[in-house]
Amino acid sequence: MSNPSQHQVLIVGAGPTGLMLAIELTLLSLSVRIIDRASETKRQVRACVIWSRAQEALAELGVIDKFLKHSHKMHNFDVYAKGKKLSGFEFGHIKSDYPFPMTIEQHDTERFLAESLSDLGVEVEWETDAIEVRTHDNGAEVTVRAANGKEETIETQWLVGCEGSRSPIREAAQIPFEGEPAVNLQAVQVNAKPTWRFPKSTSQGYFFLAEQVSIMSIPVPGDTYRFFTFTTDPSPERKTPPTLAEMRDLTAAAACIPELQLELSEPVWLSRARFQNRIAATLNKGRVLLVGDAAHSWAPIGGHGMNTGLRGAFNLGWKLAAVERGEAKSCLLDTYTIEQRANAQTIVDANRMNIVEQPPSATKLRLMETFMPFGLSLKPVKRLMEFTLSDLGMEYRNSPLSLQQKVSGSLHAGDRIPNVPVVSGEGQWANLHRLISIHHWTLLLRTKDSEVVERAYQIVGQYRSTIKVTTIQPMDRDSDRQLGRDGQMLLVRPDGHVGLIGAVNDYDTLVQYLDTFLVRV
Repeated sequence: MSNPSQHQVLIVGAGPTGLMLAIELTLLSLSVRIIDRASETKRQVRACVIWSRAQEALAELGVIDKFLKHSHKMHNFDVYAKGKKLSGFEFGHIKSDYPFPMTIEQHDTERFLAESLSDLGVEVEWETDAIEVRTHDNGAEVTVRAANGKEETIETQWLVGCEGSRSPIREAAQIPFEGEPAVNLQAVQVNAKPTWRFPKSTSQGYFFLAEQVSIMSIPVPGDTYRFFTFTTDPSPERKTPPTLAEMRDLTAAAACIPELQLELSEPVWLSRARFQNRIAATLNKGRVLLVGDAAHSWAPIGGHGMNTGLRGAFNLGWKLAAVERGEAKSCLLDTYTIEQRANAQTIVDANRMNIVEQPPSATKLRLMETFMPFGLSLKPVKRLMEFTLSDLGMEYRNSPLSLQQKVSGSLHAGDRIPNVPVVSGEGQWANLHRLISIHHWTLLLRTKDSEVVERAYQIVGQYRSTIKVTTIQPMDRDSDRQLGRDGQMLLVRPDGHVGLIGAVNDYDTLVQYLDTFLVRV
């Protein structure tokens, strides 16, 4: 345990990932300090979509209500090529309490998270810059400078870099940022109110495809739309933001709407950006940890950059708290690097194959015009796309923290536990996610054998970590199919992913698994 006079965790960077991590660690009773060199009033709109899995994480931390109140739910996307509608796509079919993607500007995301953190008694220290970092075996010392020039040295058990792709914390820890630039790709953006032939809606988005241009247009709060354009980059030396006229002409040509008019909205957002596809060689080195863009960065194709950072913070928080509180072994933190790097690589690989958002060549565009209407007319294809976009399928199957001793239908160790209706040991039905919490592990037993249950209680009581035991029975055939056959145990991690699948009476495997990662009383 750390000295009470010290802060257990110092987070550098108060963007969405840093704020989310600070909230989770505070809820888990760690002392947290969070700093940012920027002024609170100088935040930019940037990322604007939160997918279902990140929404589930926000809900678990108890901060989702403000987001739901001040965001839009995306219900539909229509895809156009050369002005002709190819297909439509609907959301809302996945099994989650939050089945629709949420559109909300990043400055609102940061504001709501900062307010929630403040409600927990932790204030962001704005205009505070980390100017020197010294690490040692038991922690780190960070010299910071406030806006008034005053310097202070902060001692901390753990130092977390959440300050973006040019992370000074990553550089101070000498962690390589592996990868390469995204060649011949730029994104130009504007937030604007369009005058066009489409009806006004807060839930309808559009893709407009043309040769070498892909434009996504989605409604965002404030009676406005985000126009996000991926195109080739013939003049990479050009650094200035696009003009409103440039964005209007580009969109009008790609959408075949010559009468299109755009009116800038507040706050003004005109952006031109190029990208690097990079992943840090490790996300934990000694007492230094990396989250968000400091850990991985790529072109925002698919809109999963911030979402991957939020899920990464959610993954790290309970692990760091367990290790710091002496409940888990340090190897638990190594699984954060393994899992998050694998997820990041999955996103980078998927971006390269994204046929909708990558600027299409003339040949690819003709193929899309020919085959996309048929492909998106198939229900399995649409459901797979929705599931993929939601991030509910982002799994940790190849993690050391995932062990499967018994086949369990479609469910594998490392998967997010499905949110299906079950009858718990108390005889009450509930969606399964109601039984899961960041405050404890959950051992789910598909049995009515009281001796098995009693033995499970005896085993989990030997560990410092809280492990709650409950019996479950699926409520319907679909739930049974997803959870697998009767007579098995599912050990679910605090972040809602399955750690261990085995037979309910396989006590040796359960003990071996827990001894690998957790500390006995």
